[in-house]
Order: sequence, then structure tokens, then C-alpha cells
Amino acid sequence: MKNLFIALALLFSIQLVAQPKEVTDALKALEKAKKESADAKKAANPATWLKLADAYTLIYDAPIKSLWLGASRLELKVLLKDQRIISTETKKIMDQPFSVDIYEDKELYYAQDGTLASWIVTKPYYEGNPLGDAFTALNKAAEVDTKAIKTKEISEQLVALKSRYQNIAMSAYALGDYKKATDNFALSLQASSHNLVKQVDTVIMYYTGLTANMSKDYNRAIEYFNKAIENGYDAKGDAYSYLAEAYKGIKDIDKAKETLSAGFTKYPTNQSILVSLINIFLESNDDPNKILNLIKKAQENEPSNASLYYAEGNVWKNLKEVDKAIACYNKSVEIDPKYYFGTFAVGAAYYDRAVEIQTKASEEVDDTKYEALVKQLEQNLESAIKPFETCFETSTDEEVKAVVAEYLKNIYFRFREKNETFKAGYEKYNKFLEAKKQ
Repeated sequence: MKNLFIALALLFSIQLVAQPKEVTDALKALEKAKKESADAKKAANPATWLKLADAYTLIYDAPIKSLWLGASRLELKVLLKDQRIISTETKKIMDQPFSVDIYEDKELYYAQDGTLASWIVTKPYYEGNPLGDAFTALNKAAEVDTKAIKTKEISEQLVALKSRYQNIAMSAYALGDYKKATDNFALSLQASSHNLVKQVDTVIMYYTGLTANMSKDYNRAIEYFNKAIENGYDAKGDAYSYLAEAYKGIKDIDKAKETLSAGFTKYPTNQSILVSLINIFLESNDDPNKILNLIKKAQENEPSNASLYYAEGNVWKNLKEVDKAIACYNKSVEIDPKYYFGTFAVGAAYYDRAVEIQTKASEEVDDTKYEALVKQLEQNLESAIKPFETCFETSTDEEVKAVVAEYLKNIYFRFREKNETFKAGYEKYNKFLEAKKQ
């Protein structure tokens, strides 16, 4: 009986580690395809190389067949019902908790919402670089396909290869492996830019630069951000800000300033560009008025562009010149009464100053000074009401209205005991926000 138990245990353990039949079949197909590609006569046929590329991708896909990023845990448990979960662990990566299902050949990382965020193949069935070998085979297929008979099939496999690389990149990104993400985004671009595909994927160019920046590979980040911008994609100005950050990473401050100035000229209201521009001038002890000169020039060219005065207000606010900022925000509204960003900014400037005064007041021990600060605080809060009210009435953006309502609710709550108007104001915006929750 004991020997039978041992025999069964050994048999069971062998079944667990044995290669799945589809993997065995794929490996056999790969060996056959390799032999055919080594035959001079067959190697002249593009179909031979297509078969080899297909065999390589089948080997790559074997451990992760049926997986896709964003799939629910329940879906994958059903699809992988024939594969046993050895254990489940909780891992924290970059302060993000993941629930990890560990299988014989892979680990599946689920985010807090229960969807697949990443995977790691722990037992590859092929030692080497199957996707790289597949790309080489597809290149060879294109080379020998002198009559363009297999163009469609080759290009389809290249596009599929592009998607595989993008999935690897996103999977690596989720676990904070930014170098691996960059490498695979770049390989994705290599596949999509092939002569038979000619897809210019500017979004992936941008993400390649972004992940390169995150891994401090600044020269590579510069290369891909510039490619994205040159091909017409700049993420509404953010690419300029990140590109400048990369130039700062290699200590090229002049190029960083030049990049930010170009971005600011195109997107004068982009806050990330504006803040980066102000910071770089301050860090290099340069004159922040150069930024204002850029804005003034833009205002001369477009005197009726309300957003340019809003941008000037943001500069003054970042330089702690709140009254000058408010004057510019008011000017933007004067130009365009429906420009609710301007009225919001006026209200926020008064409110933020009130918060700063409140902080000072909480630290003041002298009663007279404390009372003076409280008075200033309340004056600023009351000054914020009218612009916030105007913004609430003119805004067509429900998210903006909700934010403004929160501000007004807080202000009116403070003054609700003063008179019925303030009390009614509190009730109005509290009711509005409660209705939004339903």
C-alpha cells in the first residue's frame, strides 16, 4: 500500500510538471520549421519563414494563452480551469497591493478592482527570445517574397507582434519595471514601422519616452518624445514638459528652456508647462519676466484671447503675486464673460489666500493680531462668493459646477449664522451636491 501511494504521488507530480500537449506540439512544429528554413530550396519560399515565425509566437503564447490585461479574476479562473493555482499571495509593489495567483509556469497579478494588471512567466518553454526570432523570420519572409505574394500575411503577423510587445510593455509598467516597458514599447514601434506595415504610432512613441523618463534613461526619452512631437502628437502640451524634464536630466538647461518656451507658445494655458517654465527660470536664477514677455507677445497677437490673460494670471499666482493674478483673471472674464475658467480662478485665488491666512491665524498667540487675521480671512472668503457664483451659472461642465458648489457650500457654511442669505446659500449648494451623489 505504501509503495502504491508513493507511485501515485510520483505520477501526480510528474503530471503537474509535464509540458502541456499544445506546448509539445508547438516545440515539434518549431523544430520542423527550423529544419525547413535551413533547407536552401525551402528557404527561398516566404511561406517557410512565415511558418517559422508562427511557430515562435506559438511557443511565446503557450504560458499566457487565454490571458488579456483587464480580464476579471473569475473569467481567467474559468478559462484556466485545467491549470492548478499552487498558491495565492498578496504582494505590494510601488505601494500598490496585488493579489497574485501562482501557477506552475506563471504568476498572475490582479489589481484591487480584481482585474488582471500584469503577468510574469516563471517557466518559459523556450530558452531564448521567441518574439525577436519571430521578427527576424518575418523580415526574412519579406526579403524572399520578391513577388509580394505573402505581403498581407507578413504584415498581419507584424501587427500581431506589435500588439504582443505592447502587452508586455503594459504588464511591465504595472509592476514598475519601466526599463522593460520602454524596451517593449520600442520593439512595438519597430514592428509597426516595418516597410510592410508603415503605421506611425505616435501614442506609443509618447509612452516610450514617458517610461524611459521614469527609468531615468533620459537620452532615450528625448529621442522618443521628439519623434512623437515631430509626428504631430504632444499630449496637448505635456510632451513638451516631459521632454524638458529629460533635457534637465542630462543637464542641458538651455534646451529644456527652449523646449518649454516652444510648448508654452503653442499651449499657453497648459499648467504643467507653465509651472515647469517658472521653476526652471527660478532654479537657474534667470528672470521670470521672460515668461511674462512670452505671454505679452502672445496677447499682442491675440488681444481678444481670454485664455492668454488667464495664463498670465497663473504666472503671477505662482510667483505669489495674488492681486496681480486676480486682475488678470478678471481681465480674461472682461474679454469673454462666458470664460468660466477666469471666474473660477478669481474665486479660487481669494479662497486659497483665505486658507493661508487661516493657517497663520491658527499659529498666532496675540489676540489682537489673531482677530485682524480672522477679519482678513472672512473678507477673502466673501470676495470669493461672487466669482464662484458666476462660474457656477456660466459653466457647462458638470464637474466644474460640482467643484464650485463644494467651495460655495464651505463658504456659506461658515457664514450661515450671520443671516438668512448665507443660510439659504448653504442649503442650495448642499442640496445640489447631495443630488449629485444619487
